[in-house]
Amino acid sequence: MMELGLFWTEKALLVVGVLFILTGIVQYGRRSHDWKGVVTMFYKRVPMNVGEYKRYRLGVAFVIFAVVLRFALHVLWPQYTL
Repeated sequence: MMELGLFWTEKALLVVGVLFILTGIVQYGRRSHDWKGVVTMFYKRVPMNVGEYKRYRLGVAFVIFAVVLRFALHVLWPQYTL
């Protein structure tokens, strides 16, 4: 039962993380009207304001935590991973 809860928690964290990342990207694009900067955001620093930066980094943290949780699921309950 616990492995099923962790499975759905991992999926929820992944979806929420991606939504936070997309929200930060869209906010930056709307504010700056620099949609080319959105593409370069992943490998080059762009001038984001505090709200955009917080959402973007929180999304990245959620995605990383979901990946760590996925590895933990594979290590602790290898037969239950889907």
